[in-house]
Amino acid sequence: MAELDHVGTGPRAWRESLLDLLRPRSRQGVLVTVVLIGAGCGLVAVAFHGAIELLRALFVGTALRQTSPLARGALLVALPAAVGALLAWLVPFLAPRAGGGLALDRKAYAGDPTRLLDPRTLVGAFGANSLSLGAGVPLGPAGPTVVLTSGFAAFAARWLHLPSRFVRGMVPVGTAAGIAAIFNAPITGVVFALEEIMGAASRGVLGGSLLAAVAAAVVERTFLGGDRLLPATPAHWGDLRELLGFAVLGVLCGAAAGWLPRFVPILGRGLEALLARTGRHALVARGALAGAVAGLLGVVAPETLGIGYPAVSEWLTGGGSGPQAAIAFAAKLAGVSLALAAPLVGGVFAPSLFLGASLGAAAGHLGQHLFPMAHIEPGAWALVGMGAFFAGFLRTPIASVLIIFEVTGDYGLVLPQMLTVVLASIVARRVSRETLVEQALTPAERRPGGRRDPLATLRVADVMTTDLRAP
Repeated sequence: MAELDHVGTGPRAWRESLLDLLRPRSRQGVLVTVVLIGAGCGLVAVAFHGAIELLRALFVGTALRQTSPLARGALLVALPAAVGALLAWLVPFLAPRAGGGLALDRKAYAGDPTRLLDPRTLVGAFGANSLSLGAGVPLGPAGPTVVLTSGFAAFAARWLHLPSRFVRGMVPVGTAAGIAAIFNAPITGVVFALEEIMGAASRGVLGGSLLAAVAAAVVERTFLGGDRLLPATPAHWGDLRELLGFAVLGVLCGAAAGWLPRFVPILGRGLEALLARTGRHALVARGALAGAVAGLLGVVAPETLGIGYPAVSEWLTGGGSGPQAAIAFAAKLAGVSLALAAPLVGGVFAPSLFLGASLGAAAGHLGQHLFPMAHIEPGAWALVGMGAFFAGFLRTPIASVLIIFEVTGDYGLVLPQMLTVVLASIVARRVSRETLVEQALTPAERRPGGRRDPLATLRVADVMTTDLRAP
């Protein structure tokens, strides 16, 4: 009988011994735990990236390889339509929070991470987003990635029986690690977690976020090589008059980025009214329609299918043409608006980079045509536009500047980039006070625990020394 008891409790005893070994007992133990969790987040992000690329090669790659224009166009339209309808039918029943993106991350930080980011949601998010982006839906992987990495980090902390405040702190830690793994940009990951998720400075969480981000970036470099995600031709500016053009670009990016949060809900209500006769199948019909239109737009502008980073890289190196970039911007804007209104599954991080780069490239080529003696570089304008649109859309100005420099490795446009980011942020806030992420949150979720950033009301006079004397 004693032997049976020993056998029955063996696995449990082994698990408890493992947990006892991994559970941190000191500050050094906490740091090691955070590094291991960050590395795990990196593995999750790499696996998600691989799944998207595999399905994209299977779906979009097969469609683009068709020699017949009719067959190619039919597949490009049918694939996202079928996937959009399938996910609209399955996700609400199997994993209703799987399409939450950045809004779900912020809800988890404000509430119970292990309840909102439960294994069912994480598995659903992995499968649904991989399928959606692989089929050519014009959204991005960053939002789903931070959901996966934040959920993994919170689950690991809960599995180790760590305190609830530690588990909650794993949400921004996982966010930073996810961004670092996607873009090979650990500093941007930490700042983005501060601006988008936490909203207030927290020394302990910031330190953990930095460690996890570095660990995740190391994992990404190990498996994917660490190459620049968006290589750019070194760009410079030397004419002060060009700053005026950059300022106009910043205003345009801010207006377009601010227009999206106002237009998407209106479009969503329009789709709901249009397809009301389909009854309980309305959501499936919306997914199919949005997917079909996205595919149709992809026939006109194939670079808009899926994430679109190859096209962004082309614009950043000065390639493409003004009309091509303008058509891509219009097609992507329409596709993203419809995909978010339906809603289809995917993130908004990558589309904002695509839209900014295409708008900047179109403006740069136009300026080059109108002012041939001004030596305007379209690649520089694409780079500046990318940061400006990102800032206007997500309202994370510091991360917007940092991500451009970390992702491209180009620091030659610091002043124009900061100018356009500030202008885009101001204009976007005037056009729409809330982002699409903020629209999905309650007031309590926007400021978890009612906390305010202690630096928000700090003045220079409060910290400066005024009693200096000459030696």
